Amino acid sequence: MPLRRLAAVQEHLRAERVDGWLLYDFHGINPIARRLTAIPADRILTRRWACFIPAQGEPRWLLHAIEAGSLRDVVPDPATYISWREWQDGLRRLLGDARRVAMEFSPGGAIPTVSRVDAGTIELVRSLGVDVISSADLVQVAEAVWSPAQVESHRRTARALIAIKDLAFAFVAERLHNANPATETEVQALIMRLFRERDLVTDHPPIVAVNDHAADPHFVPREETDRPIREGNVLLIDLWAKERGEEAVYADITWMAYMGQTPPARLVEVFDIVRRARDAAVALVRERVRNGQAVYGYEVDDAARNVVREAGLAEYFIHRTGHSLGVEVHGNGVNMDNLETRDTRRIIPGIAFTVEPGIYLPHENFGVRLEIDCYVSENDLEVTTLPLQEDWVCLH
Repeated sequence: MPLRRLAAVQEHLRAERVDGWLLYDFHGINPIARRLTAIPADRILTRRWACFIPAQGEPRWLLHAIEAGSLRDVVPDPATYISWREWQDGLRRLLGDARRVAMEFSPGGAIPTVSRVDAGTIELVRSLGVDVISSADLVQVAEAVWSPAQVESHRRTARALIAIKDLAFAFVAERLHNANPATETEVQALIMRLFRERDLVTDHPPIVAVNDHAADPHFVPREETDRPIREGNVLLIDLWAKERGEEAVYADITWMAYMGQTPPARLVEVFDIVRRARDAAVALVRERVRNGQAVYGYEVDDAARNVVREAGLAEYFIHRTGHSLGVEVHGNGVNMDNLETRDTRRIIPGIAFTVEPGIYLPHENFGVRLEIDCYVSENDLEVTTLPLQEDWVCLH
């Protein structure tokens, strides 16, 4: 079975005294299961299937009889079932003597990215005398840890995004200088063209947001709300992309600009709070990793949020501090989050994530977000999206 990092997964199972990992899917409700088992995208699976990865030994499969043939090159000798009774009996045989298994669920829905298996199936497995625990840590070990090739792909993309951001700002400045202000959608279209020229792909066009639009964290530029970027405006650009290929991973950055020579004191004040929040999060992870100490996603969120709280603006920081990065821009590894969820997963070597605190002040007609990417090695944290933005980019 071509499961990613099978040896590391089984080592983790043994260390945690878990008998195995039961991957289950039906009609794509659990994309984690299909991705980890490397089932080709062109194979039609319309019935329930399961794959059990024991702490030791080879993975075992249970497929419906009508679909076993189409997967023979992936699963040469699966157990099969036809009726619902055979499905239940097949699960019992698949699990064998296992009494504690991991599945894609999260108690209380605490970590939604791994809440993939329906409650009824969890109940069925438990009715077989098996204790079911969350696979959240296993998913991170199997899917969120990058290969050396993925790290290099990310670094190349990070450099490309920084260059594209610079070109976008230069375009805005030129149009401003010529008294022909660019609009949000024009800048967005430019960035998408630059993506194509560099053979980068993305799941969504970038955010280009002026003034109060920058106070909407997930603002989407549209023709009917399009704004010109004029003197005295605030501009937020958030862009993310990756190289082509099934294993390519994303880079994701956000930068801020002011249209003028000197931003007002309030903009400088809020920018500084966000910058210090970003740096506090990075400093915590870097110090813990260098000292060989554990650090958890919720702690990183606390480190950034405390800076904003001490500045009296906590109510305007309305999202988590950062998210996992992977083959999807929002990956399935640990998030820097103690707001939307309490992510108790440990930050482990080989993973990457964003740090992107923001303060959103629609009543003051602006918002500020600074976003960087971080990769964690065995003994250090690397900020991959350098240079850091330390002050407003002033365009005039």
